[in-house]
Amino acid sequence: MDRRRHRLPLAAGVAACLLLSNGIARADTLALTGGTVIDGTGAPPIVDATVLVEEGRIVAVGPDVAVPADARTLDVQGKYLIPGLMDANLHLMINIRLETLIKFEDRYDEIVLEAAQIALKTGQTTVFDTWGPLAALKAARDAISAGEAPGSRIYLAGNIIGFGGPLSPDFLGAAAPFLTKTFVKRINETWEQGTGRDLMWMTPDDVRAAVAEYAGKGMDFLKYGASGHTDMFFIQFSPRVQRAIVEEAHKAGMTVQAHTTSVESLDMAIDAGIDIVTHGDISGPRVPIPDETLKKLVDRGIPVSVLPITQRRIDEYAQIHPRVPGAILAPYMKIGRENQKAMIEHGVTMLLSTDAGVENPVVAAESEGPNADPRTKLGEGHFNALAGLEELGMAPQEILRSATSHIATAYGVDDRLGTLEPGKTADIVVLGKDPLRSAAHYREVEMVIKDGAVVNLDALPVAPVISSIPAPATPSPRE
Repeated sequence: MDRRRHRLPLAAGVAACLLLSNGIARADTLALTGGTVIDGTGAPPIVDATVLVEEGRIVAVGPDVAVPADARTLDVQGKYLIPGLMDANLHLMINIRLETLIKFEDRYDEIVLEAAQIALKTGQTTVFDTWGPLAALKAARDAISAGEAPGSRIYLAGNIIGFGGPLSPDFLGAAAPFLTKTFVKRINETWEQGTGRDLMWMTPDDVRAAVAEYAGKGMDFLKYGASGHTDMFFIQFSPRVQRAIVEEAHKAGMTVQAHTTSVESLDMAIDAGIDIVTHGDISGPRVPIPDETLKKLVDRGIPVSVLPITQRRIDEYAQIHPRVPGAILAPYMKIGRENQKAMIEHGVTMLLSTDAGVENPVVAAESEGPNADPRTKLGEGHFNALAGLEELGMAPQEILRSATSHIATAYGVDDRLGTLEPGKTADIVVLGKDPLRSAAHYREVEMVIKDGAVVNLDALPVAPVISSIPAPATPSPRE
């Protein structure tokens, strides 16, 4: 494991040089002039506006802002300025195939850093990682936070409380018999950190103690499984245990969210007092979320991270062979889309999320599943999710807020992130076209500013581990 301790600082140091190679340092006064500001609050756009940034924070926004003589000025006339985009639910280390787990066991932190850089390159200045290896996530988070490496700002949960690691029955348990018990135990513990499947045997007080201990390990928020992962119909914890988890999270000063995949698990999590529902739009292959449950979400002000996809992807799901991996998800996605539309109609606060991670080119090339408008491909999925919300009829300002201010508010970081207002961190995305006219325009990323510094997008990712793996050559057709 020594290699990991030495490798990340080296890559981070190179990355820091690349971050500042454009000559705009964080302490400079920066003025973006002439653009249209869509500030993420839902207020009307400000035309021909100036955004003034000092020492990484926004100090003024408006059409009549005085620009200091020593400010660095960027003319963004004809462009559109929005808050840095966010993802409420992704997995920077989603690459848990056996080859990756084995080959890169001492480099998980580098994969996380690579993922954070891909996200930043496509306008996501802040991401919320809701399941992954705690130590690797913390290493990348802290390197980025210290300015040692570029990347999206990371907030993390570590393990999903009650879930096992990658080689447990919750994920790739079928592979465990072909590996040594020592390796399986080591990998699973890298994720679980004492909060795995054993908690399901415990009393509420025992679970409370385990969660209290886990909450001191340096994560930013907590997440637990209200329902199963592989067995999505399975209720993971009793109401008493769920309340204990929520109470301990709140005692630790953290938000807490629940993984739900059925109507009953959603209702139980709401009653437990959670702050966020993770992919609460998933309610199984046949049963949509009832109106009374949607009303509870609205009345209690509980936001829901959702997994929007486009109609084009739904149509492709319907065309693939039932035996192809991924085909089983087709009815879940269809019902999920119906739930998303109902949430819009009821006024549920929705948070854009993707479950995305770095796509392995080999896996992508060999996939037999749907390829249209991928959701879980990091750097691409959030654009497709935004388009999916537009197709469902969500108002343009709400689409933006679902990926910015609503997420910041849900996670309790809206005092510094999520909008373009004085006092907020200067996370700004400059678009070439108006996103309020079409969600497709979110793809027109021309500049990303994070913490007041212009990011060198061409340099990202700096030292790719997964995304640079060569894809297999297309085999020649047989004669």
